Amino acid sequence: MTDTALPTRRRRWQLTGLLLAEVVSTLGSEMTAVALPWLVLITTGSATRTGAVLAAQFAGMALLGLWGGQVATRLGARTMMLASDLTRAGLMASLPVLLWAHVWSFPAVLVVGLLVGAFFPGYSSAQRLVLADIVGDDEVRLTRAGGLMGSLNEASSLAGPLLGGLLVALAGASEVLVVDAVSYLCAFLLVALLVSARGTTAGSDEHGTGVTGGLRYVAGSSVLRRQLLGVGLVEVAFTAMMATLPLLALRNGGGAAVAGTLLAAYGGGSVVGGLLAARTRRVGGRTSSWAVAGIAASTWMLIVPAPIWVRAAAIAVNGVCAGVYFPRFFAALTARTPPALRARVMTAVTIGISAPGPIGFLGAGLLAQHTGSITPSLLLACAAATAGALTLIGQD
Repeated sequence: MTDTALPTRRRRWQLTGLLLAEVVSTLGSEMTAVALPWLVLITTGSATRTGAVLAAQFAGMALLGLWGGQVATRLGARTMMLASDLTRAGLMASLPVLLWAHVWSFPAVLVVGLLVGAFFPGYSSAQRLVLADIVGDDEVRLTRAGGLMGSLNEASSLAGPLLGGLLVALAGASEVLVVDAVSYLCAFLLVALLVSARGTTAGSDEHGTGVTGGLRYVAGSSVLRRQLLGVGLVEVAFTAMMATLPLLALRNGGGAAVAGTLLAAYGGGSVVGGLLAARTRRVGGRTSSWAVAGIAASTWMLIVPAPIWVRAAAIAVNGVCAGVYFPRFFAALTARTPPALRARVMTAVTIGISAPGPIGFLGAGLLAQHTGSITPSLLLACAAATAGALTLIGQD
C-alpha cells in the first residue's frame, strides 16, 4: 500500500491540531449530553420526551446526513469540518437564546437536535479523510492514530459529563449549552490555524459521483453489509443504555452529578480502550471479536442488582471494549475503500450505524415511562448488544 503520510514533523504538528479540535468540541458536546436531557427531564417530567431529544440528533443523521459525504467530496474534507463547526456553534447558541427570550419550546429543541445531528456523518467522514492524509493509508498506523484520537475523545467524554453535571448544579443547563457553542468555535479556529491537510480525494469511479455512490458500494459488499448490521445493533444497545442512565441515577437517589458520573465511567473505559488500540502492532486476528463479545457481556452486568459503583464499573468495561473495537473497524474501512469513494462510503456507514440509534433512545424511554421500571430498558440494551456481537464475531 502506498504511504501517503506527511513528513514526520509536519505530520505531528497537524495531528496535534486535529486532536485538540476533537477534544475541545467533544468536551462541550459531552457536557451538553448531561445538560440538555436533564433540562428536558426536569421541565417536562417526561422520560419519553427526554428520549425523543436524544433521538433527534440520530434522526438528523439518518434523514439529512447523507449529503455530508457529497459535500466533503466536492468542497474538500477540511472545508467540511470548518463549515460544520461554525454552523453547529450557531445552532447550539440558539437554544439558550430561546430560553432567555422566553420562547423555549420542545419542538425547537427537536429541530436544533435534528440539524446538529445532520452535520455529524459528513464531519466524521471528513475528519477521517484528513487523518488519512496526515498519517497515510497504512491500516496499522490508521488504527494507532484512530485509537489515540478515540482515547483523547473519550477523555473528554470522561471530563465532560462530570463538568456538565457540576455546572448544571452550579450555573444552570442553559449556561452549559453556551459552553458547547463556544467549544465548536474553538474547534473551528484550531483546524483553520493548525491543520492544512485537506483529506485524500480522487475523481469519480464506476460507482458514480452522486450521494448514493457510497450506499451502492456498501450494498455490494457482503462483509460490509454484515458489519453494518452488527454495529448498528451495538449502537441500539449503546443508546438504550445512555437513555437509561439518567433514570438509573434518579432511581438510586442521585441527581445530575450521579448521571454525569455514570456517563463518565463509559468515557474512562473508552480512554483505556483507545490507548490499547494506539499500541496496535498488527491487524486481523480475534481482537475485534473479543471486544464485541465484551460489549455484550458488560451490558448484561447492568441487569444484576448491585450498588451504583458496580454498575459504573460495568459501564466502564463496556467503554474499554468499544475503545478497542472501533479504531480497528474504521481503520480497515478507510484503508480498504477506494479514495474516490471514501467520503461517501464513510458517511454512508456512519449513517447506517447511527440510524438505529433512535430505537434505543425512544425504546428505552417508552419502556421506562410505561412500565415504571428501568429493567425493560436495560433488557433492550442487552438483547441488542448480544445480537450485534453474534453478527460481528468472526468478521475481523
